[in-house]
Amino acid sequence: MKKTLLTLTAALVGTFAFAQKPVMGSKTAEVVLNLQTGTSGISYNLPGELRLRYFMADKMAIRARIGLGSTSSTDKVSNAAGTTTAEIKKSSGFDIMLSPGIEKHFAGTSKLSPYYGAQLMFGYSTGATTEVSNADNATPTPGSVNSGDSYKSTGGSNLGLGLGLLLGADYYVTDGIFVGGEMGLGLFNMTSAGDGTEKVNSDPERKTLGGSTFDLFGVTTGGVRLGFRF
Repeated sequence: MKKTLLTLTAALVGTFAFAQKPVMGSKTAEVVLNLQTGTSGISYNLPGELRLRYFMADKMAIRARIGLGSTSSTDKVSNAAGTTTAEIKKSSGFDIMLSPGIEKHFAGTSKLSPYYGAQLMFGYSTGATTEVSNADNATPTPGSVNSGDSYKSTGGSNLGLGLGLLLGADYYVTDGIFVGGEMGLGLFNMTSAGDGTEKVNSDPERKTLGGSTFDLFGVTTGGVRLGFRF
């Protein structure tokens, strides 16, 4: 029994000691960990965001970040007597993100693989909606909604485009599993939002105007990543 335990321990230590970095032809997949305090603990962004890489050479990789998402919620607002005074439904619409890029890796160590690179960012989302019914004057709702009124707003679709530089590192804790961190410098980021609509009760629907933004330079962090090589 003791000999078996020693053999297993030696094998485990060997696995950690001789963890190998990717070589030409290697592929990796990873998710972003959310390290939180309190009772939330650790969670991960999936299917919210997934990153894939393919190593064209021992120290050169192409990458793609892919994100999909959609959220909806229904909240009921009550007064002191416990009577529901409003029902608020919200939907974010459908979001999609694609970010292709390239990485150049340094020599590092047998386990540590630092790198730099660049990436493009494309994003598109359909319009978010907010719908309020049975509202009273005490309910904080969009627009001027009086007792018993209904309200609905629909935002326009959003389109985003950006370009950024990045710097990060991966540490291979075993032969096929790594943790990493990354930060980036956004060179520019532009977004455009289409026109939406707003309607109160049976009043005629009115248009709400969209807009656009353009930002130059901004530092971002990619959180702690957990991935595997295959």
